[in-house]
Amino acid sequence: MKLWSRSPDLIKNKYIAIIFFIVVFSLTRFLFLGSDEINPDGVNWHYRSQQFIVGLKSGDFERTYQHYHPGVTLMWITGVPIELYKQITGITAYDQFNFSAFNTVAKVSVVLVQLILTFILLYHLSKIVGFKTAYFSVFLFSLEPFFMGNSRLYHMDVLLTLFVFVALLISWVNLKDFSYKKSFLAGIFLSLSFLTKSIGIGALFFVLLFSTAYFANKKDMKGLLKYFSTILGAFVLTTFILFPALWVRPAFYLSEIFAESERVGIRKGHEQIILGETTQDAGILFYPLVVFMKTTPFLLIGLVLCFVKCFRSYTAPAKNISSKYSNPYLYLGLFYLGYFFVMIYPSKKLDRYMLPLYPFLALAASYGIIRSYSLIKTAKMKKIFMSGVVFLFTLFYIVPAISYFPYYFTYTSPLFGSPVSANRVIAQKPFGIAVPALRDYIIDRYGGEPELGFIDTKPMKSIYSNSKVADIRVNGTSDYELLILGINEEMPEKVLKSGTRFRKDSSLYVNGLEYWRIYVKEDK
Repeated sequence: MKLWSRSPDLIKNKYIAIIFFIVVFSLTRFLFLGSDEINPDGVNWHYRSQQFIVGLKSGDFERTYQHYHPGVTLMWITGVPIELYKQITGITAYDQFNFSAFNTVAKVSVVLVQLILTFILLYHLSKIVGFKTAYFSVFLFSLEPFFMGNSRLYHMDVLLTLFVFVALLISWVNLKDFSYKKSFLAGIFLSLSFLTKSIGIGALFFVLLFSTAYFANKKDMKGLLKYFSTILGAFVLTTFILFPALWVRPAFYLSEIFAESERVGIRKGHEQIILGETTQDAGILFYPLVVFMKTTPFLLIGLVLCFVKCFRSYTAPAKNISSKYSNPYLYLGLFYLGYFFVMIYPSKKLDRYMLPLYPFLALAASYGIIRSYSLIKTAKMKKIFMSGVVFLFTLFYIVPAISYFPYYFTYTSPLFGSPVSANRVIAQKPFGIAVPALRDYIIDRYGGEPELGFIDTKPMKSIYSNSKVADIRVNGTSDYELLILGINEEMPEKVLKSGTRFRKDSSLYVNGLEYWRIYVKEDK
């Protein structure tokens, strides 16, 4: 089915659906975008994007390598608009007074690109599953509260998610109906996936491996050569064009990317608190728990319906293997199942690393719901089914979209009880959430700019006097008047042994969680 039908009524309905999606997307993304959070990684990417642009302007192309991720797409997407903003306003340096403006420019740029990528995704997905299922699935994952929360961050995970899914969709269509244009486009999006995060290279490996099996099954080696060479060629060409550091020392920087990814991502680990226990490796059950905790019950219900339908189909009389190669759900499912199991292996585990699963989970859930509806025989039961869908959609999407706004990052499924109860299962990270609100709260309550102590100083330092923000793990207690702990942060041993006593004076709550605790020194 084509995205746009020739029927005037259908065209009109699709335009209305598209406009409605833009409105919902804008209300949940752009409002209060610059003032909801300042994540520490985002502060780093501001610096890296500046250096990236400096490298381009000065011809020092090695400066375009800033991190092993490597985040090249993020630096292009935000570095160029920020540079334009500097040229227009004449403001060239970051400080506590203009950081918020730079941050807003960066985040708006990221969200706009996400919106464009979402429509590209919708277009290509519609070619495979039809507009109705494609639109419903895009709407579902776009409205998943945790996905919305991450889409508002100055970060790369949502970009990676969209680049990878689009690349897989185009590569699938190209398998069935080869054209050099689609093959080249698939290679471009596979490159953009890798240039966003190094784990994106897995999508390229999957596409090439699957295509090898596909064409071998067809005994079409000529087709394999065309498919393989054009996708790989487009990948290599795009990667080198967009990543100028590779113009200078390609072997060195590519080896740096993968060596650092292995060192930091696989061996180093990342602190998590699971059921009250602190660990550097959250174990194999962490990501299954994340999927249940960070997705809505609506999506889980749709997945159950999809599983029931698919289980019945695959327990029916066996089909020949060639028919399996004609199933886009199997193609996508193999990749995302592989991604899930690959991500279990590294010791560094973060909940947002499961974001790439969301488009596929939403597609499977949409299929389950739409297919279940189509199997209902009577009009009365269809009406009851649809009423239930509308009720659950409202309860699990519309209500959180309003009640969690704008801090969707803190979302946890109601299946785990209250946010406080869920926090006891997997501890929430502060990640700079509500830091601008915290700054305003401190100034209003305590007056002026008191000296502050944090565990992670980067977010507050970006919008507060640098000299008045201290690291409580390093600085002595005389360097700050107020000690501030984020959610699930403990008082450092250095402070406990300092002889100075601190009393909790107030707290800033976010979505039912005591997100920031403010301590004042007790008089000796």
